[in-house]
Amino acid sequence: MADKTEHLIEENNILQESSVLFKISSFSYSENIGHLMNRDLFLCSPEDNVQFVAKEMAGRGISSVIATDSEGAPVGIVTERDMVRKVVADGEVCDIGKKISEIMTSDPVCLSPADSLFDALYAFSSNNIKHLPVVRDSKVLGIVSLRQIMKLRYSEPFVLIGELEQARSLAEYKKIREDLIDLVHEKLSSRVDPVDVVNMLSLINFHIHKKLLISVIDEQKSRPPVDYCFFVTGSHGRRENLLFPDQDFCVITEDYDESRRQEIDTYFEKVSQEFSTALNDVGFDFCPGNVMGQNPEWRKPLSQWKRFIWEVFNREGPYTIRYMTLIFDSALLYGNEMLFSQYVDHAFDGLSKNNNVLRQMHDEEAGRHKVPLGIFHTFVTEKDKEHKKEIDMKKSGLIFLIESARILALKHGIRETSTLARLKALVRKAVIHSDDSEYFENAYRVILHHTLMAQTDNYLHKGTADYYLNPYELSERSQEMLKQAFKAISRLQELVGSDFGELIL
Repeated sequence: MADKTEHLIEENNILQESSVLFKISSFSYSENIGHLMNRDLFLCSPEDNVQFVAKEMAGRGISSVIATDSEGAPVGIVTERDMVRKVVADGEVCDIGKKISEIMTSDPVCLSPADSLFDALYAFSSNNIKHLPVVRDSKVLGIVSLRQIMKLRYSEPFVLIGELEQARSLAEYKKIREDLIDLVHEKLSSRVDPVDVVNMLSLINFHIHKKLLISVIDEQKSRPPVDYCFFVTGSHGRRENLLFPDQDFCVITEDYDESRRQEIDTYFEKVSQEFSTALNDVGFDFCPGNVMGQNPEWRKPLSQWKRFIWEVFNREGPYTIRYMTLIFDSALLYGNEMLFSQYVDHAFDGLSKNNNVLRQMHDEEAGRHKVPLGIFHTFVTEKDKEHKKEIDMKKSGLIFLIESARILALKHGIRETSTLARLKALVRKAVIHSDDSEYFENAYRVILHHTLMAQTDNYLHKGTADYYLNPYELSERSQEMLKQAFKAISRLQELVGSDFGELIL
């Protein structure tokens, strides 16, 4: 596809000047720890003696050792502090003949390489630890230390994590979210990359969701009757929250005997209702489309979810885009990861056999999405009195780019959920050229910046949470950048249309 489309951008396009669009963020909240972890590891057995391990630690200049079982899965961790506290200071004579199993911290807290730097900092803070093994498929890949991250020397994430960790009441969570409004406005005014701002918002919102859900489950009179998972969708699933996202969450349970339906479904309906109420009290409004776990349509066993996916793919209906967003813009919030993985695997397997649903999705989007630019390169604004000369930056810009990246990524079997990750994956698959992807990515940043800025300005000065912007109040340069960004979206839409022109049904 890259060879067929060649280059879409013109020479000296203003969006090519990516280095001057935004400053580099002061802290990369969404950086994957897989990029930061130390891969130079020393693994030991729980049966090894302390003297052997201590010598290895000293010789290698390392501060921690991960103990693994015969399959290579982490079963414990030993740090310099453990050596001092449990060996040297344990008695008058150092007992260096002890086994590692006697001094290690069992069942260490672990993260995956896909977890974010923010997740790592949160794990350090909430568990009062300084070392985190990085694990995938029960195998240790590396380790991240608090000392390593502290070298970044940024206080902001530590302050936010501290507030999250100390919060206990709904009012405290609500205040954290309200305080973010001024922080977001300050960052945008300083030309911080809006993608980093959105990552910050999304990660904080995700942790608030998770803490509230765990609290609700812990307060129940009984433990969950079967394995389950909660997952979030839409902007939560893409981790692309703006300032005031509403609720979008669903529940999957393992399959169970029909005789237990009332017991099991009643339990998860109650948890969902209490979780949803807590979210609403904190400031996440109830979903207008009722995509919440208390709605039985979005709370069911895995086999019924698989049946739902089959129906979406095989029965044309008026909610294709809504359902495709729910299915493919989703992320595990809490619970059994395997249930969520089976749900996603089934969805992608079904999609590979039902290209017609992508055609329908494309037709729905193509027929109603045109960027607000006229034939003479002028802004097309609202006509009604209330928003005359304004543009809804989300509905008339941002959403178009999100949907185009989604449908093109799904057509090529890409499982990434964020818009930028989808564009980068499309480059790796040679669907679009790397220069064109940079053009679209910078357009996304420009649109996202003005969408967020419009929302913060409107909230702070008018008390509204909408995304309306008067483009004529921007500087001439900003107006031109915005026009070029809209133009880039049109180009991406054309590319999607061209790709679908080659689709054989």
